[in-house]
Amino acid sequence: MPDFTRAQISNTTEDLTGYKTFLRKLTVGQTVTLPLEGGETSRKVMRALNAAASESSMRLARVPSPAGSVRFRVVSPEKRTVNISEEARRRRVEKARATRAAKREAAGRG
Repeated sequence: MPDFTRAQISNTTEDLTGYKTFLRKLTVGQTVTLPLEGGETSRKVMRALNAAASESSMRLARVPSPAGSVRFRVVSPEKRTVNISEEARRRRVEKARATRAAKREAAGRG
């Protein structure tokens, strides 16, 4: 277990101004391929983009991208709601549990 008494806590945040300025130019439905600079990782860039999008009331959906770049699509700020009955939801959960159990069993044999 880590020594929590020696933890160093900071409140520094990354400046997202450049990301916000870039995102303002985009509209829902557009797909963007953004080349990475040296030392950047796709994970770090997407985290910053998603933080800037959240502050700008936007949502981004990551799509598969070639090496050395990151791709995303600008999607509607409202999440889609799924209206299904409790019975249908229960059947989905039971089916998912059965599938996971079958995969675990198959992995145990292989």
